[in-house]
Amino acid sequence: MRSFKILGLLITYPTEELRKNMEDLIEVLRREHVLPGKLEDRLITFMKKLAARNLLWAQEDYVSLFDRGRGHSLYLFEHIHGESRDRGQAMVDLIDHYKEKGLAVNARELPDFLPLFLEYLSICPLEEAQGNLGEVVHIVAAIGAKLKKRGSDYCVVFEALAKMTDVRIDEEFVRKALIEEAARDDSLEALDKEWAEAPAFDGIGDTDCGTCPSARPLDFGANHSELSPVK
Repeated sequence: MRSFKILGLLITYPTEELRKNMEDLIEVLRREHVLPGKLEDRLITFMKKLAARNLLWAQEDYVSLFDRGRGHSLYLFEHIHGESRDRGQAMVDLIDHYKEKGLAVNARELPDFLPLFLEYLSICPLEEAQGNLGEVVHIVAAIGAKLKKRGSDYCVVFEALAKMTDVRIDEEFVRKALIEEAARDDSLEALDKEWAEAPAFDGIGDTDCGTCPSARPLDFGANHSELSPVK
């Protein structure tokens, strides 16, 4: 289902190519029609608005939202394993799942990058994709709720993702994530200190990112045999 990949493209760094192809992406979403009508309309409004924005401003907003601080991080395992060694093994396992589907991972990108994960889902049978998305929907919903509270239009992309799986969202998990996010210090000085104190994969930091309470391990590629695959 190409809609998964399209939602992933919408949360990648904005480019001129994305803007030029936005109408084609909208047409695919309308054709596949996997979202409720009102939510689909809101998503398409966001897409048109993004395409019409000044590109430099759009890029600046993107960096501010997703690249400064960990609360809105698009790296899934950041919210589960933090900087512990478990994150490295989880990435190796995820790469193996990608390879099983014939998806080659660019060495410049980490495999737990949400848009890349969504590209993987786009080449899975629909029910398998929905099941795998359900493994991370608690993270997706928490990020979306934080973006909504911040007043960011990007929240609609995460709302759409949460609707593409039947897994029920843990509202208590989201509530705690919002509380912890409100207590975060996102000043440049605090962010510099936060990153300096936790070198990547040093095996020392065993906590998560601090904004996803009680995050549970993922089980990508689990057996969803009770569901009938749909191409």
